[in-house]
Amino acid sequence: MFDQKRINDIDILKEKIPPEFQYWWRFGTIVELNYSSKAIDEYYCDYTNKITLLLTDYNHQYKIELSLYNIRGNLNFDMANGLFSGFTIDEYSNSGSDNNFHLYSDEQDIKFDLYCEKINAVLL
Repeated sequence: MFDQKRINDIDILKEKIPPEFQYWWRFGTIVELNYSSKAIDEYYCDYTNKITLLLTDYNHQYKIELSLYNIRGNLNFDMANGLFSGFTIDEYSNSGSDNNFHLYSDEQDIKFDLYCEKINAVLL
């Protein structure tokens, strides 16, 4: 359910999407996936990375753009038979770590196991 309090603009999603659609597994179609990396401090070779996912429900009625910042983990798809039917987002708190969220899928053909510092969610 959309019960993560630290996702930016999650309240707007909760207002505009009906309760029966307020589950991350409902948005299992990835329409677009973009990865970018940006230098924060070139002297220390410090970079931040960002993944932007454009997600939609099965009927393409609602579209959500998720932006994940400062990502660590694995994201692999088996293109032969890997169907993506959704994922879960857990708030993750580990003292001394900047990983605030854990995104994962239990699909057997997909290794979707990411940790990130910040998430922005926008309803398109």
